[in-house]
Amino acid sequence: MFQLHIGRPPHHKTLSIRPAWLLAPLGLAAAAAIGLMQGAVQSTTLALALVGVGLALLWLALIIVKPEAALLIYTLLAVNLNSFDLPLPLGGARVSPDIVLVSLLIVGMLLRMLTLRRSPAALPILAPYLVFLAVPTITLLWTPTPVESVRGLFRFVGYLALMWLIVDAIVSKAQLRRMVLVLILSTLIPIISGFYQAVTGSGQFIWAGAGFNRIYGFAGGPFTLAFYLVMVMPLVLIFLLEARGQAEEPAAPAGRWRFNRLGLGLLLGLIGVALVLTFIRGAWIAVVVSLVLLGLGRGALRYRQLLFTIPAAAGVVLLTFTPALERVQQAADPTSTLFGRLAVWRLAVDWLLASPLNVLAGVGMKAFEYYYVLLAGPTTAGLYWRRESFLIGNRPHNELLGFMLDVGLIGVVALLVVFFILARLAWRIYRSARDQDLRLVALAFLIGFAGLLVGAIADNVFSQPSVAVYFWIMAGLIMAIDRHMMSDA
Repeated sequence: MFQLHIGRPPHHKTLSIRPAWLLAPLGLAAAAAIGLMQGAVQSTTLALALVGVGLALLWLALIIVKPEAALLIYTLLAVNLNSFDLPLPLGGARVSPDIVLVSLLIVGMLLRMLTLRRSPAALPILAPYLVFLAVPTITLLWTPTPVESVRGLFRFVGYLALMWLIVDAIVSKAQLRRMVLVLILSTLIPIISGFYQAVTGSGQFIWAGAGFNRIYGFAGGPFTLAFYLVMVMPLVLIFLLEARGQAEEPAAPAGRWRFNRLGLGLLLGLIGVALVLTFIRGAWIAVVVSLVLLGLGRGALRYRQLLFTIPAAAGVVLLTFTPALERVQQAADPTSTLFGRLAVWRLAVDWLLASPLNVLAGVGMKAFEYYYVLLAGPTTAGLYWRRESFLIGNRPHNELLGFMLDVGLIGVVALLVVFFILARLAWRIYRSARDQDLRLVALAFLIGFAGLLVGAIADNVFSQPSVAVYFWIMAGLIMAIDRHMMSDA
């Protein structure tokens, strides 16, 4: 409510006006303006632009007024939003729905921070994360690809805004449960669309000694879908095993989360099949290693059995599904991507060692895959140099080398500190929280994180938006638990 004073004191009148009262006249005025514009111009593009602006304002208002609802919607859809472009004329720059939503997420975070006078220091990772962001900001002065460098930097600013909103908005266990449920349900769209690609043969076809139709749903690529599933799969498996434990022990404490066992079991099976059909060998190795670690980390028999069932299931898949076995065997072929990646790694090391500045600060965010990798294309033999279009956007398929090129030693150390803080928080929650559900969320984060670390040895994981966003969402939930729920847990 705000007040208007009419006249001079002491003979003035005061009018109290509620902002909600302005919605109707402002809406009518906007509708009249839009009608006049359409009548004068009669443009389909203008109509679509107006609809887009309206949806953007609605999304921004949702972030400010109902941030939990915005987080739930974004978590449900994020893996599907980076695979296609919007028809926006921005100088040829690629604009996806995800970029638009994240841009407004950053604006909404700032507005919410200012209007509610919230501190940005709510995140325990803030200091090292800002150091990480500072390095590519400075290298914008000399990067050969300033547009791509800004886009890469923007992504990590978006992750920071996303985590801040999670810590600001998710303050109760009920809210946390809704986020966990939506994380689990987010697998449905990519899996269903991926199975459609498998049935119709419309996935990504590659010839590697044999033909492989690799599914990817709306995730943008097979390895993106695969490592997204590596991050989310432990969450589904852990709560499935806990649901089984609750069924065996009917006297479970009141207030425990209960998920449908049949639904979780069916979903876990679908995730496993989708993961196989991506034909991403690194993701297969990552999920086996991470789930074996889960078996080592929990004392209950239902977890210990993973030490045998997971390797056995992997063996059965390889023995009964010939394309999977052929895909594994193809790694030894001299024309396989393994040898192409070794060539890229050598090129990456050469650029890093070209100057001490490159070692300390990198060559610029995204500069390697959009500029430096192309310089060797015409002169280097091997799979990766067959066509320029295959080279563009090609990171080294090793995240340590990739981030060394992006942000150098300074930025990598800062990012490792961020990872260490998050892992320590999750471990503390897992070991110290009296609430079992909070402990399970922390455990799922640790196991998914371990899987991504394994995958990062030979794939682009933390630099892939549709994968990384779910890592940072779960990191935000870990920080929200630590900030708001540990005192009651």
